[in-house]
Amino acid sequence: MLQFVLAVLLAFSISTFFSMFGKGGGELYLPVLLTLLNMSYFQAATLSLLMITLQGLSMIPVYSRRHGLLDWALALMLGGVVALSSFLGGFISYEVPASLLKLCFSLILAVSAVLILMKKEFKGVRFLSIRRRVGDTEYDLQILLIIPPVALAAFLAGMAGISGGGLIVPLCVILGGVPLRVAMATNSFLVISSSSMSLLGHVLRGGLDIGLGAVFGLTVVIGAQLGARMHTRIGDREMRWLFSLILLSAAAWMLIRTLA
Repeated sequence: MLQFVLAVLLAFSISTFFSMFGKGGGELYLPVLLTLLNMSYFQAATLSLLMITLQGLSMIPVYSRRHGLLDWALALMLGGVVALSSFLGGFISYEVPASLLKLCFSLILAVSAVLILMKKEFKGVRFLSIRRRVGDTEYDLQILLIIPPVALAAFLAGMAGISGGGLIVPLCVILGGVPLRVAMATNSFLVISSSSMSLLGHVLRGGLDIGLGAVFGLTVVIGAQLGARMHTRIGDREMRWLFSLILLSAAAWMLIRTLA
């Protein structure tokens, strides 16, 4: 019972913290569920995906209406790609060793963190760019450069049972020229596109514990509301450092559990 209560408290904390960055938190939900509850990797992945989906639904109104940072055009352009890729990844995940999935993801997360911290961004091709304005922010979107890698990231995320924001946000920033805050806010929509379809793929293959889903689902919805509202209170420099720290921490935790 104590482990269950601790898992719920950690889920609330993760939801609150990750929602400050428009992320689902699957990189940490999975280790928490696997460590504290008697679940297989794929059972934990299914529950994690439900939590991420509900968390995303809770974040969207805050980032869109309250902060005005969500680029709906970008979200809709990438949403279909992310949804299909995530579903396919979730559906075939049972054919791929969990250890391989976690190892690949931990390495990619670490590389993404370093690139974000170094502010490495590909300038792209000007005549292929789309001028976007979101609230008071303007930028040149390189949509053709990010669709293929985002599709691959969503596919891998679907197999691993996480939302993929740890990869999608850096791809949008580094390759697509999307401002970090806009990428984070837009990812709150992509969280749903990715996790909901991946969840469907997992449920069709392995099922879902409704009781645990209800408890943890309500927990992350409340946490997401609190976290998303705190987004604009964080400075740009601190935002970049904290986001990189999240990616590195998630990569290290996943790598340690894989090699243990």
